[in-house]
Amino acid sequence: MNGSVSRRIFVGSLAGAGVGALGATSFDLSLSAQRTSASPLLREIREQLKDALGKMQNGQALGARQAATVVRVYASTVNDSQLQSLLRKANRQQLLTAEMNHAELARQAKELGVDPSRLPPHSLDRVGQEAALDRLIKEGLSPFMRSVADYVDGIAERMERLERRSGGAVALQVALRQPIPDHVDCGNCDREKEQVDTVLQIATVTCAAAAVFPLLIEACAVASATYVTFYSAFAICLAIVAFCNAYYN
Repeated sequence: MNGSVSRRIFVGSLAGAGVGALGATSFDLSLSAQRTSASPLLREIREQLKDALGKMQNGQALGARQAATVVRVYASTVNDSQLQSLLRKANRQQLLTAEMNHAELARQAKELGVDPSRLPPHSLDRVGQEAALDRLIKEGLSPFMRSVADYVDGIAERMERLERRSGGAVALQVALRQPIPDHVDCGNCDREKEQVDTVLQIATVTCAAAAVFPLLIEACAVASATYVTFYSAFAICLAIVAFCNAYYN
């Protein structure tokens, strides 16, 4: 990577500089500084999401229900027309070669109360990012967020069933403290495992555009929070499957 041009983009509540214009002159863009003017509504939404994710990680189904509701509210704040318009104007090559900065994504997770060490490593996926870009141009971000909320609601249903069977959230709390297994045989999280990359690519493209168009900085924060939420729900899915393997098979 050229030392004068950063190919990594900054995510959400960040403190970085030198976000590169990929093949052009690098420029200074501190998304953290520019997000300090976020409205009280947006700050409250993120606080509610943090609270919900905390409950989810504690094995509480009501936390997942809350997270799904908050993501839907968050989706309503997205200006899809603006996002779609700016994505059409952006240098497509630039967006497809941007790479998510894992350290900064970890900071976003930490801000939302999620253990950053649980986030998986990731690498550049140009094909996946191209599909994500086309989807964002066609649909915008909010429909995708609502589909994530639907998935989180589905996880809440599975958590509720487990609570009824085990007499509470304690059993799932124990499972959630264990490392996430690489392979599971009980239940099915395979489709969700594939979708983790899709959600990340949506965030990557949105944040790459925000590095060029500061008007999209909040959209970058929204997309990143959506990824953290989805991955948290995916972790719950794996924990439920692991619990099933340990206790029901």
